[in-house]
Amino acid sequence: MREKIRQTIKDTASQLGEVGDFSVEVNYPEAKFGDYATNAALVLSKPLKSKPQDVAKSLVEKMDKALFESVEIAGPGFINFKLKASELLNTNYKAPKQDSTKILLEYFQPNIAKPLHVGHLRTAIIGDSLKRMLLYMGYEVESDTHMGDWGTQFGFLILAYKKFGKVDEKNYAELNAEAETDESIRDAAKQEFVKLEKGDAQNRQIWKSLVDESVQQFLQINDLMDILPFDHHWPESFYEDKMPSVLEQLKSKGILKESQGAQIVDLEPQGLGIAVIIKSDGGTTYLLRDLATFIFGKEQGFGKHLYVVDNRQTHHYRQMFEILKLMGVTEKQTASQHIAYGFISFKGEALSTRKGNMILAHDVIAQAEEKVAAIIEQKNPNLKNKKDAVSAIVKGALKYFDLKHNRHSDIEFDWDQALDFEGDSGPYLQYSYARLASILRKAESQRTNYKMATIITTTERELLFKLSILPEIVEDALKDYLPNVLANYLYNLAGLINKFYHESQVLAEKDEGVKNFRLGLIAKAKETLRQGLDLLGIKVLEEM
Repeated sequence: MREKIRQTIKDTASQLGEVGDFSVEVNYPEAKFGDYATNAALVLSKPLKSKPQDVAKSLVEKMDKALFESVEIAGPGFINFKLKASELLNTNYKAPKQDSTKILLEYFQPNIAKPLHVGHLRTAIIGDSLKRMLLYMGYEVESDTHMGDWGTQFGFLILAYKKFGKVDEKNYAELNAEAETDESIRDAAKQEFVKLEKGDAQNRQIWKSLVDESVQQFLQINDLMDILPFDHHWPESFYEDKMPSVLEQLKSKGILKESQGAQIVDLEPQGLGIAVIIKSDGGTTYLLRDLATFIFGKEQGFGKHLYVVDNRQTHHYRQMFEILKLMGVTEKQTASQHIAYGFISFKGEALSTRKGNMILAHDVIAQAEEKVAAIIEQKNPNLKNKKDAVSAIVKGALKYFDLKHNRHSDIEFDWDQALDFEGDSGPYLQYSYARLASILRKAESQRTNYKMATIITTTERELLFKLSILPEIVEDALKDYLPNVLANYLYNLAGLINKFYHESQVLAEKDEGVKNFRLGLIAKAKETLRQGLDLLGIKVLEEM
């Protein structure tokens, strides 16, 4: 509907004079003012050389108002639109035809030989939600884990294995701690990685055993957190044989230089410093592998590459995108984008594998399961399928707590907030859904075809409108890849649903027409809530 309004405004504006190409902003005002609002008159006042209010009046006079119950001018020239109730009842969304650009969405990039910690959950949760939304909107998108199984850290891992006979979090952290004060350990680790890159048999064998063991563990994430299956598993080592051609391209473009034994790209003129491609010890860098990754993806037909990686890598991606432009690989700025996110902490401590004080994902989930099981035992001890319910509630609580925050923010995990069945939480939304399901079960009906009642309350009309805009909300969330836009909408929607059935009788309503309408409204609300939660990767429960 929002796109129809935009087109109506553009068509009308062309009748007023030469307005050129202009952008139409259509948003949602407070419910008391209308369903949609636009600032088009303010934008058009300049090319038309008229006052915004005069432009607004002309737009309203000439506009096709068949869709609207009312079109009114407010303030300095804003236009508010209120849809006809029949339009709200007949909205059947079909995803607009997207362009043919294939998207490669990279997320969940754990480093081999390190256990899953809460930091890994953030990239998996955010990336999975974005994939679900892109698919819902009709985009052709595929996911890649791009696991970290190459690089200098493997020198440390191999060195730890040779020194201790095994690699675990404790001895890995111990070795890194020693390297902080003993530069020879860091040098030794670098040499172990160089030997690995040159094909040393022992190092290759150690590396392979570490990789095989870790991959099995990491791919538990799909079941552990209900993450969609990944379409590709192209780890860093996959690009080992693709890096030489990237080096040749850099040389042929004349942008690869030697500096103090290293091979670099000078990005000082762009304000991005020096980008190291090959280190002075001969080891390749993460930057070189990422350049190879992008070029390979382009060769596979991906026109857009999205990277869900924490905000510490912002400078890295700026360098990478600039080098791709210098190479002539990309022209459009939109060909690649770093979807950065902040850190999650417990009690103010950032998570760190290297320092050995990380919080393991399995431990957090186990603790959450204990807490949820206790809550269910208190609230509904006779609940069927308790084990499945606990699992769904735990995953929903963890996912929603993350996704309701702007991904750019650092967040501190709060158990009380995450598991609050009456606050802004996953369990609250799941309970709102279960309550709707309960009403429909009691009615012994799943009425989805509701007819107009003689009277619709203000809250019912507002709910009808809110239910109609889920696709527009998803579209807004994808503009800047912000899942919190969708999460916030669902929380507000649940609040409106609760307000509706506190105000309006449903099962006790004596007027059959009104009752049918309200049951249909509940069925529509239930389906919209289910669809929205699914886009966040959260399972619904018929009973709680």
